[in-house]
Amino acid sequence: MRSRWIIFIAALIKMSRQGSFTRPNVVFIIADDLGWDDVSFHGSNQILTPNIDMLAYTGVPLERYYSHCICTPSRSALLTSKFAHVLGMQGYPLTNAEDRAIPLTEKLLPEYFKDLGYATHLVGKWHVGHSRSRYLPTFRGFDTHFGHRAGYIDYYEYLLLETWSKGQVSGLDLYRNVTPAWDVSGYVTELYTNEAVNIIRNHHISRPLFLMLSHNAPHAANEGAMLQAPPEQVRAQRHVESPQRRIYSAMVKMLDDSVGEIIKELQLKHILDNTIIVFVSDNGGITTGETANFASNYPLRGLKFSPFDGGIRVNGLIWSKNLTDSRYTWKGFIHVVDWLPTLLTAVGASVPKDIDGINLWESITSNNESNRNVSYEINDFDGYAAIIFNDYKLITGKVPDSYSTHEGKELKGIIGKAPPYKEALRKSATYKIFQSKGIQINISDVRKNTIRVDCNTNNYEELCHPKQDVLCLFNIKEDPCETENLSSRYPDIVETMHGLLMAEIKRSVKRKKTIFRDPKARPSLHNYTWTSWLDSVDKKTVQSK
Repeated sequence: MRSRWIIFIAALIKMSRQGSFTRPNVVFIIADDLGWDDVSFHGSNQILTPNIDMLAYTGVPLERYYSHCICTPSRSALLTSKFAHVLGMQGYPLTNAEDRAIPLTEKLLPEYFKDLGYATHLVGKWHVGHSRSRYLPTFRGFDTHFGHRAGYIDYYEYLLLETWSKGQVSGLDLYRNVTPAWDVSGYVTELYTNEAVNIIRNHHISRPLFLMLSHNAPHAANEGAMLQAPPEQVRAQRHVESPQRRIYSAMVKMLDDSVGEIIKELQLKHILDNTIIVFVSDNGGITTGETANFASNYPLRGLKFSPFDGGIRVNGLIWSKNLTDSRYTWKGFIHVVDWLPTLLTAVGASVPKDIDGINLWESITSNNESNRNVSYEINDFDGYAAIIFNDYKLITGKVPDSYSTHEGKELKGIIGKAPPYKEALRKSATYKIFQSKGIQINISDVRKNTIRVDCNTNNYEELCHPKQDVLCLFNIKEDPCETENLSSRYPDIVETMHGLLMAEIKRSVKRKKTIFRDPKARPSLHNYTWTSWLDSVDKKTVQSK
């Protein structure tokens, strides 16, 4: 494996010297609140994701991919390669009337690619600041943006509803660059897919492409219509026993179809062979509670909003034509902050120094151990903190019990027989494309690369719930479901990890304990849109200087 990597690097250097080097395209696909147990390459027989699976089976699925447990923090970390707590972006996600964003002093992922000559496009969710225009995607490295700026939208009407102290307010949150997209119609997953397809189709291949497709799916929509999918797609999921889970399954099906359409268009454009594809979830699923979408992280413990593995250990894979002969699952530790240096290395660029991310490209492509051994989940807004160090996780503070149990098993019910998995793979767009390219896939043997978490969640006396005076220590390698508290058995490990965590907390940019929703952001004041309502303040500030 290492010799292949050396040959690859040598070839890049040679092409660069000859002036014939074309940097690889990068397509980065993000699912929103997709559960660990909601992809079939993790073993699900209920929700089938054949297009995503084909990328995993012919690329490199990531067994230990970690993110932050909430959307705004995870996306901030992705874009900056810094842990969210050092940016002031940790904790409860941005609301639509909140004046907060990734600091303008930070250089973002698309800006690095833009400096390398890439065409840069964002389709879908942003959610790292929109109160002022200078916080928006097209002011921070993306050439274009079509999508929503905040946490989620209605799948058909593109509205976002918030409950304020004086009642509910709502407005349109779908934009083409800086213009409200009043003129579009359709199911938003299909809208985003069509936009991404058109970007690929119209891309001028004289420049490399960086495309981030950040889906709304399968995040819940507004109160009153939390789960939304086309009726015919819901009907096709009649094997799913739970009625809510059935709609969710259709939402995931649309997401998987989207992946297939992207692969098809890359092939039609004749750039698939020179494209790196990443597919991830931003955080764990949310089975119950706020913005519940009936996702399942089972058997992992915990949900979105919690530092347990159900909240932070998420779906991830990387695909490149150069990796299709490898057929291994990478078992190394990777965190969302690592994508920026890893992808920059993959396209032959230098890596910035003042970041938390680690370049793991060589480790992944050579199937070697990871250089990462520590990560943090620090949430001073809700009052908890966690550290992963080598094989152990330590959690301190107060984590809501409602987000800290093993949920999702009750959603696994199937009426009759599960749909035939091998048939779903054969019918998938991605399988057909790979077959035409001579990428050999043994359908009867693919599930040997399935990532499974095996543990008996009933095999414990009492779960440890961290509190101000209770620390919970787990060996997440041997006990991935976090059932056995080891803090009393290994006080030396607790002391070491607690010291590291306290040192890291000192780096945090503190968050206020309350969220201020600016009444001037009310959509009714802005033609019923959620917009950058503080631009006038910025303009006055500039004029006064």
